[in-house]
Amino acid sequence: MSIDKTTKLTSTRSEENANLLLRVGWTLLLVADRQEGAYQWLLYQFGWQREGEPPEITFTGVEGGPDPF
Repeated sequence: MSIDKTTKLTSTRSEENANLLLRVGWTLLLVADRQEGAYQWLLYQFGWQREGEPPEITFTGVEGGPDPF
């Protein structure tokens, strides 16, 4: 799908949460390898590109670490 079809954005640092977002229909837009001092993590950026609103989900993975931005 084209990026102009994206109506909402969300992100997560948890692989478990990323897989949950994929299962409910979010589109993976970007995976960024981030590092700040001793911390290193992946940031998964998703876009909602379907009709209607995205389903409400509860993240279960750990989201610890510094602010991603």
